[in-house]
Amino acid sequence: MDKTQENGVPAGIGLVTVLTVLLVLVLAVFSALTLLTAQADERLSRANAAAVTAYYAADAQACMAQEAFAAGTQAEYEADFPMTEVQSLHIRLGRTPEGGVERLEWRTVTNSSTVEEAPLPVWDGAGLPGQ
Repeated sequence: MDKTQENGVPAGIGLVTVLTVLLVLVLAVFSALTLLTAQADERLSRANAAAVTAYYAADAQACMAQEAFAAGTQAEYEADFPMTEVQSLHIRLGRTPEGGVERLEWRTVTNSSTVEEAPLPVWDGAGLPGQ
C-alpha cells in the first residue's frame, strides 16, 4: 500500500498542518506580547516626558525667583514651586559675604500634605507557633 489515503491526499499532511497551526499560534502570541510591550513603553515614555516638562517649568520659575532675589536686598529666600500633585521644587537661596547669591538648596521634595502618614502593615513577630 502506498502512502496515500483513498482520496489521494498523502498520509503525512496531518503533521504538517499541526506544525503550521502551532507556528501561527506561537507567532500570534509573540506579536500580541510585542504590542503590549510597545503600549507599556509608550505610557512610560509619556509619563516621563510629563514629569520632565513639569520639572523644567518649575525650574524656570525658580530661576526667575533667583534673579528677583539677586536684584533685591533680602538675606535669605525660600520657596516651593509645584511640579505635580505630589512633588515640588524646593529652593533656598542666601547671600554670600561679597553680596552674591548662593544656592543653599535646589531639590525636588514630596508634598507633605499628599503623603499619607499611615504606617505600613509590618509583621511584629507575634503569633509564631512555639512562642
